[in-house]
Formats: sequence, C-alpha cells, structure tokens
Amino acid sequence: METEILHKALENIEDPAHIYGKFEPTGVLDGNIVLHFPYRPSLRMVVEIKKELRQHQLPQLIQKKQEYVNFLLVAERLHPAIKKRLQEEEIAYLEENGNIFIKTADTFILIDTNKPLKNKSNSAKKAFTKTGLKLVFSFLINPELIHDNQRTISDKSKVSLGTVPTVVKTLKEAGFLITHKNEYLWQNRKELLTRWINDYEMILKPKLFRARYDLRTDWREIQLNQGEAHWGGEPAGDLLTGYLRPEEFTLYSNESPISLMKHYNLKPNNNGELLVFEKFWSGDTGPTVPPILVYVDLILKEDKRCRETAQKIYDKYIQPIL
Repeated sequence: METEILHKALENIEDPAHIYGKFEPTGVLDGNIVLHFPYRPSLRMVVEIKKELRQHQLPQLIQKKQEYVNFLLVAERLHPAIKKRLQEEEIAYLEENGNIFIKTADTFILIDTNKPLKNKSNSAKKAFTKTGLKLVFSFLINPELIHDNQRTISDKSKVSLGTVPTVVKTLKEAGFLITHKNEYLWQNRKELLTRWINDYEMILKPKLFRARYDLRTDWREIQLNQGEAHWGGEPAGDLLTGYLRPEEFTLYSNESPISLMKHYNLKPNNNGELLVFEKFWSGDTGPTVPPILVYVDLILKEDKRCRETAQKIYDKYIQPIL
C-alpha cells in the first residue's frame, strides 16, 4: 500500500534529523501530515503519495501546490533531475529514505544525504522491460487482443511467443488483469497507462531512437510509405486535432536510412528538426502512430500547447478505451 511509503519515510526522517510526523487520513488528497521539528513550530501539510514521479507529471503537482497551502509530495524514490525541478518550483517533497525538502515563508529544510533504499521486488517488473513494454502497448491500443491465442498476440505485438505468458502473468499479479469465467477482464487501465508512460520514457523510447535529419520538404507534402512510416509527436497531434503547429517532427519507421533519405528528401543532421524512431508495433495505423503514442509523445514535452493538444487527444481517443 502507498501509505507504507509514507510511514517508512517518517521513520527514516526521524533518525537522524529528529523530525517526526503524524499522519491523518482525510478526504483531501491522501491525507495530512503534522511535522514536528526541533526548536521550531510544527507544520501541517496536505499530502499526496506516489511510488515514483516522472517529468510529465510535474504540471499536475505545480497545480496542486497552487490549490493547497503547504502541499507535500511523498514518494518512494525521486530522480535527481526531478528533485532539482521540485526545488526550483518550491514543491515540498519527502522520500522514503528520509530525504526532504520544504521551503515556506517560515521554514527551510533540505536533507539530501540519505542513500537510496534498495529496490523492492516488483510483481510487474517483467511486464515493463523493453520487450514487455511493447506487448503492454499492444494491449493498451487494443484491449480485446488479450482474448486471442498466444501466437496471435505474439504476431500482432511483434514480441516473442515466450514473452506473452510471462507478461500476462505479471499483469495479473499486479492487478491489471483478473480471470472471470475463463476470460480475462481488465482492471485499472488508467493506472496501467500511467505506468507504461513512466517506463516508456525511461526504458523503451531511448532504445527506439535512430537518427535526426533536416526536413527539406514541407512535412505535409511528404507521402509516407503506407504501413511503413507514421507521424508521431507534434505533426501527429496536428493531424488529429488541427490545434498544433509543429516545430519539432517525429517519425516512426523501420525503413533503412537510405530509403528514408531518398523517399522523404531528408538530410542527416545531429541537430535536425526531424527525429526518427523505430516502429515497434505491427499493422497500418494510417499517417499517424496510434493516438496513445501521440498523447505520450506530447505529454512528455514541456510545451504548453503540446500538453493542451495531448489532453484533447486523451479526451477523444484514449479515455473511451480505458
């Protein structure tokens, strides 16, 4: 349970910082904490507990900081870059290992010397490896795929046959799948999407990157090879909503570099505006990647217009299948 993260964090901060806290479950977010400090007044804070935090979730926290006086994020572990950004935004946080940052008008505390705790076992770990993420993506864009036989699932998701039962088993153990009358039923698909986004950003997407190019043709005039190449990111967001004017271009394709340069009039450039990634799913999804991937590409950007476009895509294409 997530409250276990909170109680462990409170134990770890008490020794050696001598800061102790009392948790009070309430109807506001995940509850309140009253923190007691040596030689200074206590502080009551509204708490949200998360196992982990990614860059694309920061705007939500910034909003909550504006909504709640003395907002505190409690997390199992935070990446150093995330902690730096939280400090810049003056968002208070407490890690499970006891590291803490609080900055208010009356209080400033920063402890960042406690070593990370050892990773806990994760029942869903095998579902979120590089290969497992590809299969989970297929389940996200096509929930009914789970009812096909394992060989069909393997073919449609472009993963090995042996991967399928392993990933299905771990999704069951994590509570995303349940069995009812010899059929699978999905549970917590919104949480599954959030988990997929987190690990896609860190594990899979960096492995998919192929190269950058200069676009020497108006992107709208490019005729993509059907079923072989698909727009992602900003151009896909524009095609799906008409709301975004692309400045950075994303293309998913398994075509060779020579084919890409010849067919689409591209020029290699490490600083080019076109980023090409490996296409990691099967089938023809038209001129764009599946809407879930468009949403993810956009939500991971810092640009406000991209995030607004992502929300439009989520509301129209994604929410109905979660």
